[in-house]
Amino acid sequence: MTLVQMILVVVAQTAQVGGQLLLKRGMSGPRTRILLVVGGVALLTFWFLAWLKLLQGIDISYLYPFEGISLVLLVVAARVLLREQTSPQAWFGVALITSGMILVGLS
Repeated sequence: MTLVQMILVVVAQTAQVGGQLLLKRGMSGPRTRILLVVGGVALLTFWFLAWLKLLQGIDISYLYPFEGISLVLLVVAARVLLREQTSPQAWFGVALITSGMILVGLS
């Protein structure tokens, strides 16, 4: 994996998390905030197109474990930015995902 591909993976996964957070914020509350929803859709569209580009140059068996990064970031971001409650089971799941990503990365 080249440095450019690694940077694109991190940017794409961050865009996915940001898109999910914007959609959640935009769809919550008494009325939909259209700009947040549009921003979320734009970030998720960027993520999708970046992911397609990454799939073009990297084996899926190597690339797919990076999806775990977005799951971990999403739980942490929802806790910090949206002030959502996170159960001990969810934190345990985050620890398992992180352990799995480390194991795959070492192989």
